[in-house]
Amino acid sequence: MLEGILSMSSITMRVGRRFSEGACMARMVGWRERAALPELGISDMSAKMDTGALSCSLHAEDIEITNHDGTNRVRFRPAGCDEVCTVPLLEMRSVKDSGGHVTVRPFICTELVLGGERLSVELSLIDRAPMRHPLIVGRRALRGRFTVDAESADLLGVPELNAQKEPGSRPTKRSETSQRRSATSRLRASLMPRRGLRRAQ
Repeated sequence: MLEGILSMSSITMRVGRRFSEGACMARMVGWRERAALPELGISDMSAKMDTGALSCSLHAEDIEITNHDGTNRVRFRPAGCDEVCTVPLLEMRSVKDSGGHVTVRPFICTELVLGGERLSVELSLIDRAPMRHPLIVGRRALRGRFTVDAESADLLGVPELNAQKEPGSRPTKRSETSQRRSATSRLRASLMPRRGLRRAQ
């Protein structure tokens, strides 16, 4: 009996130590931070750290899906920018918002900079015009990297655009061929009727 108790105590201590070490490795961020999306030409914008959201999302206008040489691309104007971006389309996904409404959104892969951290994320594009923060950073990007202090804001300061990219951080859930096939099938089924999203001619 005593040996069993000692064994359980040893396991608990090891688990607790690992949890503490993981918590120490995560960098503290506030509920609001300044972020950059360098591949989209955005060097400084307000971002909300939202642990209630799974993925990241960016307010964008004039969203259009195009196809050139068999490759689906998305063209859009990021929040606060005059220039239009055209980048490869990762895929179309159904996303449920905080109000329970489901929308089909285009997703792209791009780099996100928070403080001195540079990582690759999957980012959805949506017209968030009524919202206060043009960029939402979800828990998939935060997990294992950052701990959110809900009582603080702007802990990281200005994004460091010369920060080194996190090794192996590019999302690789599917092959490019699989992504293109998935995106094409979903586009045919659901793009045209969606509000705020139109197909380029």
